[in-house]
Amino acid sequence: MRLSYIVTTYNLDDAEIRRCLNSLSRQGLSRDDYEVIVVDDESDVNPESIVNEFAERMNVRFFRQPHARQGAARNLALTQAEGDFIQIVDGDDYLFADTSEWCLNALRDFEADAVIYGFVPAKERYPVQRSERSETINVFSGKDYMKRYTVFGSCCIMCFRRELLNMDGSSPLRFAENTFIEDEEFVTRLVWRTPRIVVSDFKGYVYVQRPDSTTHKRDAEHTEELFQAYFNALDRLIAFTDSEPKPHDGLDRKLHFLSVDILRHALRQTDWKQRFTDCADALRTRALFPLPKAGYSTKYTFFRLISPSSLGQRLLHFLEKNALFS
Repeated sequence: MRLSYIVTTYNLDDAEIRRCLNSLSRQGLSRDDYEVIVVDDESDVNPESIVNEFAERMNVRFFRQPHARQGAARNLALTQAEGDFIQIVDGDDYLFADTSEWCLNALRDFEADAVIYGFVPAKERYPVQRSERSETINVFSGKDYMKRYTVFGSCCIMCFRRELLNMDGSSPLRFAENTFIEDEEFVTRLVWRTPRIVVSDFKGYVYVQRPDSTTHKRDAEHTEELFQAYFNALDRLIAFTDSEPKPHDGLDRKLHFLSVDILRHALRQTDWKQRFTDCADALRTRALFPLPKAGYSTKYTFFRLISPSSLGQRLLHFLEKNALFS
């Protein structure tokens, strides 16, 4: 049961890359049990020498591509991966010690094809150490999981069987390229096609929030590109949903919550009134605004009921501005 780590980098500090790779060496696996594939997206300074520092400690391969963003870097790595299972880690993030050992044990014990687990945001001087273990474990088919829960749009909290990607087939599952929002369609389609998934609130992934990250930049050009990327991802998911035989309740759920995410992001902008109106109009053309009636959660129902009115939008803006809606 060999594991392939896929690590992508772009203009990261040397210390961030070392921290990530160091964490992968503390996963309770022998050298022959895993490989590390690092793909750099044409950083200003080539990090190959930093990666090569780890060559004596782990089976690591380095690739560098012309700048095409993270989706293309991950796709390149997937074509090179030789492991039975895949774990994707952003180069500025890291894993708690023994996370991968826990994942592989869960995959083996429950005869599963993928595992979904939890993450924590990084704190100042957060140690790379063993996470607290959780006893909460459930097993679902991908379709059944998506009926009950909204798929989180990140592949980094998953460890999954490489065969699910059909990399050698006529229609391999790949990430969207040259876009900011590369995870949403990939993760949704991956979970949808997975026969057996272990789901746990075990915390194993540490997410580092960068002030210059995609979702935190504030310049107008970037904001326009980001919202366009959201709608492009939404349209790809709509097309995928339409191509699948009914019932596809789980896919509908994902479309509805992605619509909520877009509107919530609009509410956080300085020009939130116009931005919300523009996004709502765009969703309306896709029959996604007003939000479809569904009994997902109290928060979804609340958002659905008040978001069509100007007074409700003002309240939602206040809640988002003060981080009271999460």
